[in-house]
Amino acid sequence: QVVPAAEPCIRSRRIRPRAADAASGVYTLVAPGQRILGSSPLEATTSQTNVSSSGDSTLTADRKRFTVALRPFSLIVAIATCGLGILLALATGPVETRIATAIMASAILLQAGVNLINDHADLTRLRIEGPPRDAIVRHARLGIAAIVLACVIGLWLVSLRGWPLLLLGMLGVLGLWGYAADPINLKSRGLGIPAVFLLTGVLMVSGAYYAASGVMVGEVVAWSLPFSAFAALLLLANELRDYEEDLRDGHRTLSVRIGYVRAARLYRLLAVAIALATLGLAMAFRLPMLALAVVPLATLPFRLLGLDPARRQPLARRTGRGYALFSAVFLGLLWINTL
Repeated sequence: QVVPAAEPCIRSRRIRPRAADAASGVYTLVAPGQRILGSSPLEATTSQTNVSSSGDSTLTADRKRFTVALRPFSLIVAIATCGLGILLALATGPVETRIATAIMASAILLQAGVNLINDHADLTRLRIEGPPRDAIVRHARLGIAAIVLACVIGLWLVSLRGWPLLLLGMLGVLGLWGYAADPINLKSRGLGIPAVFLLTGVLMVSGAYYAASGVMVGEVVAWSLPFSAFAALLLLANELRDYEEDLRDGHRTLSVRIGYVRAARLYRLLAVAIALATLGLAMAFRLPMLALAVVPLATLPFRLLGLDPARRQPLARRTGRGYALFSAVFLGLLWINTL
């Protein structure tokens, strides 16, 4: 396994059947001008229009559900953490392009796979039926396929780097399975945020570095800390966004367990921890320019924490945008230092 399995750092709002889903009825297709029992050519044409409109709306709904399940903006976690591991490896020597590409591809596939299967555990608990249920099952199958493909790429890298990379990969896969799957279900035990910190932070960066360089050094763990904390912040933003819904549905996330006020306070503390970790790396490794990476933290949506649930919905998306900006600046400055 190339990179330890990535956690779904962002969990979307649960998919629920909507009245609009029941609107897709069964229509009788007729040729223009053809009459069917009790219908006129005008009615037949109207029926065809309804069929076309229904098909388009169903396709649009399926695409929307897939996008929600995939959480595209959360893929920045895999890209950023693997990018960090590869850049750290480049600082010690050349990295083959094919290896770097394989590392990135496997990480993105794992992240996408985890995201796509994340809602499957809700099928029984929330008694989801109809088109939303079919979509969740379909997404889970696609997610499993993505994870299998990532594992195939990972096994190729294991053949190059040896059994230590296999151990890292196995830890990642076990963490992936245990995050949302019963009976472990770390997120429902309030352990989702610590799991994300380790799996999509420390373990992901370490795995990418080892796959790229073939060696492991303790400094990599220190370098991973800001990204680990940001991954945890991203999941926390998702929990805060869905707090009332999780509370109602009985999902015992960390935010539900400690309460909204304390969870919002933890959000601010994690942002401070990211800044301190970044400044600490800048001083410890004598890279003063790296301190500029804290500037994007000012874009985090702290103001949304005090708003009502309806106006709080952009919290996770804007936190993800902050992660992307932070990662771009951090990795850009680190890359300049390797030139």
